[in-house]
Amino acid sequence: MKRILVIGCSGAGKSTFAAQISDKTGLPFTPTDPFYWKPNWQLAEIDTVIELVDAATQKEAWVMDGNFEDWRGIVWQRADTIVWLEYPLWRILFQVFTRNFGLWFTQKPTWSGNRMTWKVVWSGVRHALRSHKLKHAKYPGYLAEFPDIQRLHFKHPREASKWLSTR
Repeated sequence: MKRILVIGCSGAGKSTFAAQISDKTGLPFTPTDPFYWKPNWQLAEIDTVIELVDAATQKEAWVMDGNFEDWRGIVWQRADTIVWLEYPLWRILFQVFTRNFGLWFTQKPTWSGNRMTWKVVWSGVRHALRSHKLKHAKYPGYLAEFPDIQRLHFKHPREASKWLSTR
């Protein structure tokens, strides 16, 4: 395992788990949220995101967080291991709200120096709510497109933690 992609619904803990994998394995972690956001919560141009993702996944070793569903042929194909965090909706909603509310309350800068607003807090919760069911339905088929890639599927954080403890 030298190129690990962590996928899952918004709020599943992809960034946290990818960073933990990096810490345990010594593989470099490339957080991808900053690829998408410019200052003032402006979305980055898609060409810029693709260039950054392409460059990051051409390296010999990496751990990344992000779904990249539309770019499976680039990102998923280049991974040797995909970790799917498929936690229950109630846990996802709790985690995304807790994260976003905490960032709003502390006003700690996030991606590209942005600070959480109430609008962004609730936008993240709505996004997780909408995308959870879609990912549950689509990811088995998407993963089947890459039969030679090791797949790890965790349905509870305890499973993910147990696996991580063996690295």
